[in-house]
Amino acid sequence: MGENVKDLLEDLKNTSELILDLGYSSVLFENKDIAKEVEILYDNIDDIEEKLYIHLFAAARGKTSKKLIGVMDIAESAWLVSQAARNLAELTISGRKLHPIIRDALKDTDETIFKVRAGKYVSKKSLMDLGLRKKYGVNIIAIRRKK
Repeated sequence: MGENVKDLLEDLKNTSELILDLGYSSVLFENKDIAKEVEILYDNIDDIEEKLYIHLFAAARGKTSKKLIGVMDIAESAWLVSQAARNLAELTISGRKLHPIIRDALKDTDETIFKVRAGKYVSKKSLMDLGLRKKYGVNIIAIRRKK
């Protein structure tokens, strides 16, 4: 058990945020590659959750603790988010299309999701060096590299 509970919770939070963004993106862009990434992340959430429960059961030592129950509730919530994202991805994988009204409603949210092609300047820098989040408030959720 190399990771601690704090690290596992952080991974769980970050992965559940990412998987939901990718789930919606797979539907909006009708992109099966993104949907397949959701399936991979879903399995990753299961692995993180299992490691977290092992830590929690070891920490409990056979006793009930409300603090541990709270952590388990967070883990369960993250799993439910990942299940919802997987359901979205399955729409794309199965080739089902959204009704245009639903598609428009998803596009008219507070967050904007779009594709950008990177130029030579961007492709030679790391995301950290670009500082897009700090400069523009932009979060990058996926990068597709040439094969």
